[in-house]
Amino acid sequence: MDDTEKTKKKKDDIQWHPAFVVAIQGLLIDYSDALDYKVEHPMPTKSLRIDVLVIKKRPNAVIKKQIAEIFRLENIVEYKSPSDYLSVSEFHKALARTHMYKALSENVEITDMTLSFVVTAHPRELFLHMRKTLCYDVVEKYPGIHVVTGAVVPIQIINTVELSDDENLWLRNLNRNPPKGSLPRWIAYVEEKYGERMDLSAYTTAILTANQDKLTKEDYRMLKPRTRKIFEELGWTEQWRKEGRMEGRLEGRLEGRLETARAMFAEGDGLEKIARVTGISRRTLKAKLSVQ
Repeated sequence: MDDTEKTKKKKDDIQWHPAFVVAIQGLLIDYSDALDYKVEHPMPTKSLRIDVLVIKKRPNAVIKKQIAEIFRLENIVEYKSPSDYLSVSEFHKALARTHMYKALSENVEITDMTLSFVVTAHPRELFLHMRKTLCYDVVEKYPGIHVVTGAVVPIQIINTVELSDDENLWLRNLNRNPPKGSLPRWIAYVEEKYGERMDLSAYTTAILTANQDKLTKEDYRMLKPRTRKIFEELGWTEQWRKEGRMEGRLEGRLEGRLETARAMFAEGDGLEKIARVTGISRRTLKAKLSVQ
C-alpha cells in the first residue's frame, strides 16, 4: 500500500462521532455545571441509539449559545458526519426515536424535549418535505441554524458549513473544508484554553486527519507536543524529514559548485565559462559572486 492509499484509508477511517461529542461539549463548556451528557444512549432495539442526549440538570438554566436556544430539559442531538446525509427517511427515524424515548421515560414530558440535527450537507429534499408535506415552518434564525416549528417537539437543523465563525467554531471546523488558514490557529487556541479541562484527542485527530493535505510544517510548529503526535501517526513528519534531507543534499551540492565558481572567478574566468562548467545560472552567479 503506497502513501496515497494509506492517506485515503486514514481519511476513510475518521471517527467523526467521538469528535462531535467533544465539539458539542467544548462549545457548551461554560455551562458544564448545568448540563449532563449521555452518549449513544441505548434504546430497546439494539440497533437504535440516540447519538447524544443533552440534559439540563437545572430546569431554569439558561444556555446562552445559538445552538442551545431551543433547548428544554431533554435534548436529543443527532449527528451526520461529512460522509453522511440527512434524508427524509433518516429524519423520520430520528423523530420516531424521540417519541420512543418519551414513551419509555415516565418522568419525561414531551413538552420538555427538543430534537437537533447537526449536518455538513444542506438537506434540500428534507426541507422541501417539511414545508410541502408536513406543513412545518423552517426559518434560518442564525447562519446555518434552521429552526423548525409545527412538529410535536421543537426541531433545529444545524449545518456546520454555514455556521458563523464566532461562537460556533467548535462545530464550524468539524468538517473537511474549514475556513482557509483557520484550522491550526483554532487547534492551538483550544489546546491552550481547554487542553487541561477536557480530552481533545478525538476532536483534533478527526479534523487534522480530514485536512492533512492542507497543513504545513508551519502549522505543525503551532501545536503542542501531544497534538504533534497526530502528525507523526499520519506519517507527515517523516515525509517532512525526507524532504529536509533532500533539501540539505541539494544545498550541499550547490555550495560545492559555488566553491568551484569562486575559484574560477578568482583565476579570472568569465561568467559564461563558469556557468557552463558549474551549471549555475548567470543570474545566481552574479548574486553569489557580487558581480556588478
